[in-house]
Amino acid sequence: ESRFASVLPARAPAPVRARARARAYMSCAVAGGSLHRSAVAALALRSGAAAAAAGEAGGHIGLCMRAGLLLRAAGPARARSAGFATASAAMPSSGAAGSWGRGSTGGSAAIAAAVAAGGALVSSRSGGRHVRCAATASATPVAKGEPQLRFGAIADVQFADVDDQWNFRGTQMRAYRRALECLRRAVADWNSGPPLAFVANLGDIIDQQCESLGDSHRALDLVLREFRGVTAMVHHLVGNHELYNFSRSECAKLIPNITPWYRSWVLSPHWRIVVLDAYELNTIERGGGEAVEEGLDYLSRYNPNDLRAPRGSVDCSTGLLGLESRYLPMGGGYKGEQLRWLRGELEAARRSRERVIVMTHLPIHPGSAAAGALTWNFEEAMGALRSAGPGVVAAVLSGHDHSGGYAFDEEVGTHYVTLPSPLHTSADDPRAHCVVEAYADRLEICGRGLVPSRTLPLLPLPDADAGAPLAQPRTHQDRDKGRPPRAQL
Repeated sequence: ESRFASVLPARAPAPVRARARARAYMSCAVAGGSLHRSAVAALALRSGAAAAAAGEAGGHIGLCMRAGLLLRAAGPARARSAGFATASAAMPSSGAAGSWGRGSTGGSAAIAAAVAAGGALVSSRSGGRHVRCAATASATPVAKGEPQLRFGAIADVQFADVDDQWNFRGTQMRAYRRALECLRRAVADWNSGPPLAFVANLGDIIDQQCESLGDSHRALDLVLREFRGVTAMVHHLVGNHELYNFSRSECAKLIPNITPWYRSWVLSPHWRIVVLDAYELNTIERGGGEAVEEGLDYLSRYNPNDLRAPRGSVDCSTGLLGLESRYLPMGGGYKGEQLRWLRGELEAARRSRERVIVMTHLPIHPGSAAAGALTWNFEEAMGALRSAGPGVVAAVLSGHDHSGGYAFDEEVGTHYVTLPSPLHTSADDPRAHCVVEAYADRLEICGRGLVPSRTLPLLPLPDADAGAPLAQPRTHQDRDKGRPPRAQL
């Protein structure tokens, strides 16, 4: 973005600015070896050279080759991967290739080459068009059709009957009462569209201030009254604000479908939903007890501050920089038993050729949220999520970071999506929810208001008979230096 800003005046025409931005992405991709940015540049520039550089930078045959197919790749001489060269050799004349790029039915020979090389979906929002190419056994373009699964999602409603106010660090204004209107509009939207399999509330149903005001039960009832209007089943997840207001046993009694704390279910032969308990380790549960003592023992290894001081009396982020800033009392983590269970679920899904969508309150991928919002032991969690190999875990949906976020794990093709909170909507558009549509080759996040819409291509599923590759989690040094946590969440 800095390079883009430095090379072009702000008043340049929009098409010129778009190409300049794409070229800047391309330069950054080549310098940093980013497959994703190379692919973005290839799509935006309609450039075979950029597509070839995607393979050169990331070493990913399929994506490089598929970008070249869509965008009239220059030919085998430009290719840097076997798949791309194969696709270039099979590509029809420039006229046919051009018509395919515009979304016609041409280019079947090139798509057949994509199938042979293991290609899948490529999606590009460009020039007001949405061009899709799916590599299928029939070697023909696939119409959108009906999704295999459709569900709704929202995160961090965090309602409280209090006036608007700044967050803990004074960086974001929160509209606590408006959050209820956001939920009301979400329910109306979910009920008015095509039927949903379920709705997921990703945690933080009411705010901690309700507990301070002695208003927890009334506030919870107001929010649950809105959720009861959803015609589909609602699955609730536990977040830090549930535990500020209630003990685990109270949550289980008061909030329907919040237990078992981690669980899974299969929807159709194609999709498995997995819910994780990001606060199995925690320091905040109302009433304390053995779980909190275990959490304090864990957190004290990484956070030198007084963790037993009354809430709000000590800045527990003092001295924590970079990824260290995740070690805050508002965070939580997974125990070994839950992670072993997760690995078993993913292996069962792989053998059944099911894709998996994981839901949890705390973000897991360090690129999908501010460092202070991450799961304490996110590296262990990512190792478990990678254990079934490429293509199995389609997406991980989370909340907690009220600004939202997104990251892509190139190693196994998992999309990490963090939903923004209704607390930060405007009075003009009080919406922050989505509908997720799951297809065989992609996920469509149909966002409303603050939630951006996304098309998320999926990698091909591995052979059910083949053993999953041993995925080694990438590690991050806890001593990495960086900015302090963005905000108290």
